Amino acid sequence: MTGNSTVSRIRAVVALTASALILAAAAACGGGSSMTNNPPPPAGNTTTQVKIGDAAADRIVAFEVTIGSPITVTTASGNLQITLSSNRLELSHMSAKFEPLTLVNAPQGTYTGATLTISNPELTFLDNAGVAHSIQSSASQTMNLTFSPAITIGAAPVVLSIDVNLANSVTTDQAGNITGFNFSASSFTFSTKPVATANQQDDDGELEDVTGLVTSVSGSSFNMNVGQSGAQLTFTTDNTTQFSDGVADLNSTLNQIVKVEGMTKADGTLFASEVEGLENQNGAELDGIMTSVTGNPATSVSVLAQDGIGGGMNSSKIGASFSADVSGAQFKIDQGNIDTSGLGGIPGAPNFPFDATTLKAGQRIEVESTNAVPAAGGTVVADKVKLQHQALNGTVANFAAGSGGAATFDLTLPPDSYLTLLSGQSSVHVFLQPGTDNQIGAISNTNAVRVRGLLFWTGTSFNLIARRITP
Repeated sequence: MTGNSTVSRIRAVVALTASALILAAAAACGGGSSMTNNPPPPAGNTTTQVKIGDAAADRIVAFEVTIGSPITVTTASGNLQITLSSNRLELSHMSAKFEPLTLVNAPQGTYTGATLTISNPELTFLDNAGVAHSIQSSASQTMNLTFSPAITIGAAPVVLSIDVNLANSVTTDQAGNITGFNFSASSFTFSTKPVATANQQDDDGELEDVTGLVTSVSGSSFNMNVGQSGAQLTFTTDNTTQFSDGVADLNSTLNQIVKVEGMTKADGTLFASEVEGLENQNGAELDGIMTSVTGNPATSVSVLAQDGIGGGMNSSKIGASFSADVSGAQFKIDQGNIDTSGLGGIPGAPNFPFDATTLKAGQRIEVESTNAVPAAGGTVVADKVKLQHQALNGTVANFAAGSGGAATFDLTLPPDSYLTLLSGQSSVHVFLQPGTDNQIGAISNTNAVRVRGLLFWTGTSFNLIARRITP
């Protein structure tokens, strides 16, 4: 790939990624983004939660960028200089999901643009044989960005979401290999929503599967460093918060890697309804796409890393391949907020199995280990293996409506889908549930959709319980 094509892709993808951080980091102009004890915003400021998501190209399994500092934000009344730590963001695992980056006190007003510097992009994609290839660059580019339309922050707490659409932005050769990028303003979507008072989704307050290391506990709150994104978030708890898997109460979460399920309160603060212990700070968790499975029952799997945290884990290992020894592991399902009503509760055999006999290349998993992550290409000894949510693009076929809002359909995958390239399967049977976040309304055959949920291998085919369906 040429330097010019690298610059063009850098400009577009990080401009909008960073603009989320820019808007969020505006709090730095008025006292920083610390959320300790969750103080109310000063007069003229609004609690703003910034999230980022991705609609990745089918072949892309990892995409990272770094945002530099300082950043100049342009408002209707003048410029603001904002300083923030560099962030290394991996976007592909966020497909059809928005993840929180920060929660800040943003000055109320109209935001019209920004000037920022980005550097060191890296992309990993699969060729037609399912072999991973990486594109890297040490290029750095300073660019100007205009928000059109302008973004307005009013008095009520809001969620600002940024969707980075790589699928519309890559260039390929005749074999379908990714050769560069061709971004435009239509490659990205900014949106804001008020914090919902009930039935929250990821773009209006829901907090789903937020994993990180708890660094401090104060009163009824705890601070957490999230994955490899650099996000530092503060969560409140109360006597309804559920603690499990090695963490019995708030104080026991200190220096533990945990997973949080929760919601956003009316005042904009983050509330943890469930806190699950994963490992202590000497252990680690690594998640990504399985590229191969050895043995039946499986004794080891290969994983292409998308995210992780803990001992030995750093951003240089994103996009790298690891072997995981799963011979002594527990197998669990990260159900999150997936509706399993009518399916017999928590999924299991025969339609929704997940164990050493039903692992399949293309599934997204989390590997938890009591040891640190080794060098790229090394072996992680798994304590637990958890099935994670993942997103797939495809075309609807054989749609059949059920009762109470449930339905099923087959998702026909494109030939260059990472799942097809890795597993050889061309379709997935989807279960749309009454609680599925269906963002497109009525579904019919031939609709092009993106489905995020839990993907199970029955031994002969894939079944997926949908958490979210988007255009």
